Amino acid sequence: MRTVRRSPARSVVSAVSVATAVTVLVGAASPAFADGTPAGEASHAASVVEKATGTKDLAPSVSSPEAAATATTDTGSGGSVTVTAPHASTQDVKATAADGSSLGLRLAGAKGVTGVKAGAGTVVYSDVVKSTDLAVQPTIDGGARTLVTLKDASASQDQRFSLNLPQGTRLIPDGDGGFGIVKPAGENTAMVVGSITAPWAKDANGKPVATSYKLDGDQLVQHVETNKDTAFPVVADPKITWGNVTGTAYFTKGETKAVAQNGALAAMGTWALPPGLNIYVTAHAAAITTTAVKARDNGNCLKIKFAAGLFVPGEYSGGCN
Repeated sequence: MRTVRRSPARSVVSAVSVATAVTVLVGAASPAFADGTPAGEASHAASVVEKATGTKDLAPSVSSPEAAATATTDTGSGGSVTVTAPHASTQDVKATAADGSSLGLRLAGAKGVTGVKAGAGTVVYSDVVKSTDLAVQPTIDGGARTLVTLKDASASQDQRFSLNLPQGTRLIPDGDGGFGIVKPAGENTAMVVGSITAPWAKDANGKPVATSYKLDGDQLVQHVETNKDTAFPVVADPKITWGNVTGTAYFTKGETKAVAQNGALAAMGTWALPPGLNIYVTAHAAAITTTAVKARDNGNCLKIKFAAGLFVPGEYSGGCN
């Protein structure tokens, strides 16, 4: 039997080659987060979202045993709002006001995925539905962006979000493609205390993609109009705020009719408006009355907006009763 002798030099080279190959294979494996999500996958998903949103308005957040991330922001109106990105994608993203009331939003039909905080503070839930990632970003204005990333053309164009509105509130279209969340502020008026801002969507090149909302029962449906020319991935965003009382008052049809017939000053005694807004109502009673007449004749309702020193009476139709 012939014995094959290997030279010491060749043996050393072979050993080095094997060791190098093992090192390359080990080094190629991505580290993982505690939930098993590869770090590279979560970081990439966060970078896609943050490319679309930017990071300047992200609120500092902390992770805890109770949530993937929480951020508490002073609203500047004597209160605070805490935004919670839950551990699991099957739970509500919440905005909670100082009085304990909260607004919840959840992607309907999402499978259970643990949220991973990555990038500049974006919480990512990978592949929650077909070809779709979910992400949450608390923002410095006390809001929460709840974003979907459509990875390719097989992702659904209709993303459904289940709404958990605070008791006693309702949605009113804001005229810009979003919704105001209002609660009663007296027998005939309602004040905006939260919002679902108008939707937006961007493709991989930063190009706007047509998108819109519709309500289906207690679900908010965002339609994203992708086509053969769309560059994927596409990032789309419903954003919610809660607990920020704005200077917008909505009036019922009955009160609108009363203002149209009798004038704004005569009706003011039944309005529960903030003091600053009452002052402007007095100064602009004629304009309010004229707007109420137009709204009544159009079958709409009166609204009054006061923000940043601007006073704008107008009319609205959605949710007018």
